[in-house]
Amino acid sequence: DCADAANALASRLADERTLRNALNPQDMANVLNAMSKWPDT
Repeated sequence: DCADAANALASRLADERTLRNALNPQDMANVLNAMSKWPDT
Protein backbone atom coordinates (compact mmCIF):
# COMPACT_ATOMS: atom_id res chain seq x y z
CA ASP A 1 0.00 0.00 0.00
CA CYS A 2 0.96 3.66 -0.07
CA ALA A 3 2.35 3.71 3.46
CA ASP A 4 4.69 0.84 2.61
CA ALA A 5 5.82 2.63 -0.54
CA ALA A 6 6.47 5.84 1.39
CA ASN A 7 8.46 3.95 4.02
CA ALA A 8 10.50 2.15 1.37
CA LEU A 9 11.26 5.46 -0.36
CA ALA A 10 12.25 7.09 2.92
CA SER A 11 14.58 4.20 3.75
CA ARG A 12 16.27 4.35 0.36
CA LEU A 13 16.67 8.12 0.57
CA ALA A 14 18.19 7.80 4.03
CA ASP A 15 20.65 5.13 2.89
CA GLU A 16 21.67 6.35 -0.57
CA ARG A 17 23.37 9.73 -0.81
CA THR A 18 23.68 9.46 -4.60
CA LEU A 19 19.93 8.94 -4.90
CA ARG A 20 19.26 12.03 -2.78
CA ASN A 21 21.66 14.08 -4.87
CA ALA A 22 20.13 12.89 -8.14
CA LEU A 23 16.61 13.98 -7.27
CA ASN A 24 15.16 17.16 -8.69
CA PRO A 25 13.58 18.99 -5.71
CA GLN A 26 10.45 19.96 -7.65
CA ASP A 27 9.90 16.39 -8.85
CA MET A 28 10.34 15.07 -5.33
CA ALA A 29 7.82 17.59 -4.01
CA ASN A 30 5.36 16.48 -6.70
CA VAL A 31 5.79 12.82 -5.74
CA LEU A 32 5.32 13.52 -2.03
CA ASN A 33 2.28 15.66 -2.72
CA ALA A 34 0.70 12.92 -4.86
CA MET A 35 1.43 10.28 -2.23
CA SER A 36 -0.14 12.42 0.49
CA LYS A 37 -3.41 12.42 -1.47
CA TRP A 38 -3.42 8.64 -2.02
CA PRO A 39 -6.40 7.09 -0.23
CA ASP A 40 -5.57 4.86 2.70
CA THR A 41 -7.32 1.54 2.20
